[in-house]
Amino acid sequence: MSSGVRELRVWQESVSLAGDVIRAIRQSIRRETKSVSDQVMATAVAVGTHIAEGYGRHTAHEQRASYIAAKSALLRLETELAIARHAELIPAGAFTELTTRSSQVARLLAGYIVYLDRQIADGEAPPRLGKPTPPIAILDSVRAPS
Repeated sequence: MSSGVRELRVWQESVSLAGDVIRAIRQSIRRETKSVSDQVMATAVAVGTHIAEGYGRHTAHEQRASYIAAKSALLRLETELAIARHAELIPAGAFTELTTRSSQVARLLAGYIVYLDRQIADGEAPPRLGKPTPPIAILDSVRAPS
């Protein structure tokens, strides 16, 4: 039995990515670039927020809409990171690491959306109302050491 959104690997990765984006951007915040830095950080947070909202939705259609919103936010984040790199707000190494991690989240999201598309096409509701059970590659339990 699932204990919550914290078990979704896509959520875990998006939260970790947001934290890393915030740390990278925070190091270069200057008064003249504060609005850009704030926007990048807000977009990074939005990815995980949309995933969490999708997890709590009651139908596959509603869940899919939230995951599509997360995918859109992720695309915005990738663009904002590219702009920040071009403006030299983040170092090249950090940019490479963040875009690699962003691609990982994008792959996980794409898998989850395909799963929901199949549920919708088959006319099936997710197994647990509001809490779909995706393929094992997408859902990884993280257990704290006892």
